[in-house]
Amino acid sequence: MFENILNFVNFGAAGGTAPTASAPTTTGAAASSGFGSIWFIIILFVLMYVMLILPQKRQEKKHKQMLSQIKKGDKVLTSSGIIGKVVSVNSDKIRIRTAEKTELDITKNAVGTVISKASEDTKKDDIKEEK
Repeated sequence: MFENILNFVNFGAAGGTAPTASAPTTTGAAASSGFGSIWFIIILFVLMYVMLILPQKRQEKKHKQMLSQIKKGDKVLTSSGIIGKVVSVNSDKIRIRTAEKTELDITKNAVGTVISKASEDTKKDDIKEEK
């Protein structure tokens, strides 16, 4: 089956004929057909890298940037579906308030998205709450 796929790649669907196993050839055309399949594999890997790995890296970079910009007062959604308001930010942990007297300590990696950024009004309300 693998040989049929390589023959299809090297000779096309209807153009050319595939060499038979009973008549081995040692011409230059047979030697170059192996080169064609190597190029096909190289192109396949390049396409796979461009289509799968690069977008993943871009998304990871955006997520790290978002995590580094989290501030007190931001409203966040965790990867487990908990919505809360950021109370404090440490180097690798965040404390969020989910209800009136409920606060959770979570790691920064557990934050899925920032729903809304802290505004000046929210910061003033936080100062009033602390007093």
